[in-house]
Amino acid sequence: MRDISSWKIRLTGIILVLATLWYLPWVYANLNWAAPWLAVPFALSVTLAAVLMLIAVMTNWRRQVPIAYEVPVGQEPTVLVVIPTYGEPPTMLYETARSVLEQDYPRDKIKLVISDDSHRLSVREVVERLKHAYPDAAVVYHEPPRRGNPRRRGDGKAGNLNSVLDAINQHAPEAITFIETRDADDLVGDAKFLRQTTGQLLANPHAAYVQTIKQARVSPGDPFGNLEPLFYRRLMLSKNATNSVFPCGSGVVWRLAALRDIGGFPDWNLVEDLQSGVEALRRGWRGIYLPIVGAIAQTAPEDIPNLFKQRGTWAIDTLRLMFWGDKRGLSFWQRFSFLEIGLFYLLSLPMLLFTVIPAISLGFGIYPIYSTPIEYALHLWPYVAAMELTLVALADGLRYEDLWRFREMMIGMAPLYLKALWITLRYGPQHKPGYRVTRKEHVHSLYWRETLLQSTLLLTLVAASGYHLAVYSVLRNADLGSLFWAAFFILALSRITRNAWHGMDFQALLKEQIRRYSKSSAVLRMLTKLF
Repeated sequence: MRDISSWKIRLTGIILVLATLWYLPWVYANLNWAAPWLAVPFALSVTLAAVLMLIAVMTNWRRQVPIAYEVPVGQEPTVLVVIPTYGEPPTMLYETARSVLEQDYPRDKIKLVISDDSHRLSVREVVERLKHAYPDAAVVYHEPPRRGNPRRRGDGKAGNLNSVLDAINQHAPEAITFIETRDADDLVGDAKFLRQTTGQLLANPHAAYVQTIKQARVSPGDPFGNLEPLFYRRLMLSKNATNSVFPCGSGVVWRLAALRDIGGFPDWNLVEDLQSGVEALRRGWRGIYLPIVGAIAQTAPEDIPNLFKQRGTWAIDTLRLMFWGDKRGLSFWQRFSFLEIGLFYLLSLPMLLFTVIPAISLGFGIYPIYSTPIEYALHLWPYVAAMELTLVALADGLRYEDLWRFREMMIGMAPLYLKALWITLRYGPQHKPGYRVTRKEHVHSLYWRETLLQSTLLLTLVAASGYHLAVYSVLRNADLGSLFWAAFFILALSRITRNAWHGMDFQALLKEQIRRYSKSSAVLRMLTKLF
């Protein structure tokens, strides 16, 4: 591994620590005990937010990138590439398989397995097409045991993948060293994906897996935040330094010995990726993050129900790991790194409170802190500036638009993450919620019910701001601080609110409604004449 410069993070992190020591004691000393129902939750919320930011500074203190190791031509190891499928469109599956076979890697060193959990004839036909188009490739159709069969180890994707592992152990226990898992809709990104990932595994015998960047085909501007550049292109580099890289389900190559060591893909959580990485790290293996594009999703969630389903699954899995997961064997920094991810989702409750407070202050004149405007500004704004500088340093050269999109999604998804927290606590460690596969097609509609809470918060902030501006003078006695925060959260919440009708053709919808009304009116006129 090679260290990369982190001086910006370290400098802003030190400034943030000083600003936190300046701000938090002042908050505790000036709580408005006339409104304890607001003051106490506010104090707890700012404390949690501060703790998360300080942990982020600690876990990002170092960043590392692996030294490039590319397998020379003629020395490529055999790789088993597994594409598990369950209901994905056959055309999408075919394009994914083609991208695997057409990368810069000898086809005779790729053993491609299409593992069909949907038991469809159309998938068999895809395999036959691939065999015909690539006669020099080894393409195999595999059918896992059906759910409920005692021979199946795990539900969902974990059970599908484990059935492939069982087949390897039975028929070719020594022939395969590395195994790639690739989602059925994920094209190969970098043409040298296998050449570089297997190079890392050959150069690092203690590495269990190599994870790469996942991208997706998204609408202009990535309105749903599917690309996640802050996570894939920055934060994962820090996880290299703390050996807390975890698999992300696709664009990942495993060492088969490591999978055998952890007993195959675990099914304790909703999906197998995060938990499988933790199990390997607990046993002393290493995870490597290689910053090349390994997977490009042919589609990404761009309607509200599908987005909520995917992000809700991630949140539940992470929170289950934080509360109930077995972390024995993890180092201090590994535990800290996974704690950081869990606290991100726990921040949903403080985020909702921070959103509501400006409306309460502007509408009713009730504040969580009792202070003069000057004291407020002298303590809050240095802390806010330090936090903003730290976030910019963590983004390290990414567009500010990417950082703002991350913030929009964090605020807009807060109600969903709070629901995920409730589900996690309600089910406990011994039971897990039901799971369904993320849809591979968009269903555009007006999802106002799903975003009702976010829309209500937005309108409440608008109404409170309007009321305050109507009653108070901006130049003399208006609460400019609360107006600023109200505008901030209005702007942030507008993203998820606009996403509720993303892709809608309102002109076509209006024409359809007019057509239906005209048709019903004609029927009414006819009935009136008859009776």
